[in-house]
Amino acid sequence: MNKLFIIFLLFVFASGCNNPLPEEKKINGTFALLNQDSSRVIFPDRFKGKILVTGFIFTNCPDICPMTIHNMQLIQKELAKEKIKNVEFAAVSFDPLRDTPEVLSKQAELREVDLSNFNFLTGNKNRIDSLLDAMNIFAFTDDTTYTESGELVYFFVHTDRITLVDQQGSIRKEYSGSKINIDEIISDIKYLGE
Repeated sequence: MNKLFIIFLLFVFASGCNNPLPEEKKINGTFALLNQDSSRVIFPDRFKGKILVTGFIFTNCPDICPMTIHNMQLIQKELAKEKIKNVEFAAVSFDPLRDTPEVLSKQAELREVDLSNFNFLTGNKNRIDSLLDAMNIFAFTDDTTYTESGELVYFFVHTDRITLVDQQGSIRKEYSGSKINIDEIISDIKYLGE
């Protein structure tokens, strides 16, 4: 009887070790946002039933955010090449005062983003702040100044993150947005799609 119990425990332990996505954290709340076309998007409900790759950006970012968007595009292209469907992408701006839908649309055009399953999202500041809090993302202004013409210039210190959300709207894994291992997230997406 003892041997059978030990074998059972070893089996359960070994099975758990094969799960590359042990985290399963529900996103608390729903958030009414706007995409780059000014269409209303309820986050994360709009993406239920699909795997969601979410990045956090602001368009005036000089370094991390462009790399995050580029990495999301690489993931999107690799999934298309492997004919993996049922995956959506969302780049959420934490600078809603400057990142209007029009600005996000220009960003998508500038970066040549395939918008067939990719949304840039913004909203009012309170909703964005609540969403960032729900997803454990930090972003605060730093090094604020004014140009000679009086224009306010500021940047953010922020979390460098791409988050993988499953079909039920739960966070399953977090990655460095600017340095993500593309093969790892593709493997994790395939695991969720099984």
